[in-house]
Amino acid sequence: MAQNVGIGTSSPQKKLHVVSADSIALQIQGADLSSSTAAVGISLRPTNNVSFEWMALRGRDDAFVINSARLYLNRKYNNEIRTVMFVDELGQVGIGGTEANLPNTGLAKLNILQNGLTADGIYLEAPYPYNGLLIRGLSSSLYPNPSAQSISAIRFDYNQSPNSRITMENTFQPTTPRMNIEIYNPATYDYEKAFTISTTYASVTKTLYVDKSLTVTGPIYANGSIFAGVTRPFVDVDMPTNYIAEIFCACPNGLKAIGGGGGHRDYNTAAQDIKINYSGPDPGNDSRWKVIATNTNTTQLRAVRVYAICAAIQ
Repeated sequence: MAQNVGIGTSSPQKKLHVVSADSIALQIQGADLSSSTAAVGISLRPTNNVSFEWMALRGRDDAFVINSARLYLNRKYNNEIRTVMFVDELGQVGIGGTEANLPNTGLAKLNILQNGLTADGIYLEAPYPYNGLLIRGLSSSLYPNPSAQSISAIRFDYNQSPNSRITMENTFQPTTPRMNIEIYNPATYDYEKAFTISTTYASVTKTLYVDKSLTVTGPIYANGSIFAGVTRPFVDVDMPTNYIAEIFCACPNGLKAIGGGGGHRDYNTAAQDIKINYSGPDPGNDSRWKVIATNTNTTQLRAVRVYAICAAIQ
């Protein structure tokens, strides 16, 4: 009918129109199903130079998959064949001419090889506020304790070696999720948490370096030491007899005076002659400490020391 062929229908709409009661309308079978090179396929040829071929091949020659098969989508251009997509017997998908079995790392459901192209390996565009990518981990009876079970992860390798990963887990209750950034440690052959964030806290378990400013709202608690470049410079001054003096101790460049003091330099009876009239910040310069002292002795000089506590604090 109109040069169309119908199988199971008397009114074919295409060059070949097949209607089947069992939902499998077409079967393509190799002549020798026991052959180690058994393969069947379909070629789609939209132009003279380009064709696409679905090829079903025998499984890999090992005991686990010898009776299964793999499926390839190949692109043929000017007699050069390149694999576009690959599906194996375990439901794993490889895109870009690679199989989904990652070398030395076990099995992956999806493996994308860019072949040196500059385009992104995966590009997701969500025009509406929906999840562009959803990774969902399922509970397992093998890990009944949810506090120790990582429910899902994103892993990053470098040169086919473990590098880092992001894991999402629930601790004790499904309502307390947390996300971890983990770094692989070759010495222990395991991942170590570097940064953790939950609904109530964020924790850095490695050394934290901040190149720019760090803003904190609320109090800061530290179990260890806080280093702020603290130094304690001092100046010694010989005060004339019966004399009042204004003495300054300056901090190193870039530091602020957060404390200080002064008085007689030595512990002896002469210390009774020095009176401190003022010891505090210099109102005109926050990078130095100010002391006003009086030598009440009418016949002898007295040694006075003034010091500042300086730190890298604004």
